[in-house]
Amino acid sequence: MTATATSSASTAGRLVVHNLDAVIALATLPVFAALGWPLEGWFWAVALWAANRYLQVRIERRAQRLDALKAMGVMTASMMLRPWIGMAALFLITRHDSDTALAAVGLFMVLVTVDIVTRVVVGRAAGRQIGGAA
Repeated sequence: MTATATSSASTAGRLVVHNLDAVIALATLPVFAALGWPLEGWFWAVALWAANRYLQVRIERRAQRLDALKAMGVMTASMMLRPWIGMAALFLITRHDSDTALAAVGLFMVLVTVDIVTRVVVGRAAGRQIGGAA
């Protein structure tokens, strides 16, 4: 394989890993439908997960303009607060239906966890490629 082919395969692989949570979000819709789970729970979990990802990108872009210490503080606070805020919103939205709440919270937890794990994996792989200690 040429260096370009290896690089593009690596980039494509990283893109798939980085967006594994999106694949899972889409793949769970037919599972929810087939098992008779509340589709409203799927909707709210995916909607709040998508809002979480959007905020993550916005906050990362803002953090890039800050000095290293402030950027690290902003990113850490964001990483800890966004899932809690998402969960609180889910509880408030679905509080009147326990089946919807259970389905939504379960899926949201899975999506956020996969997002965080894949960010760590992709970040470590990128660090190794540029010669950083991962």
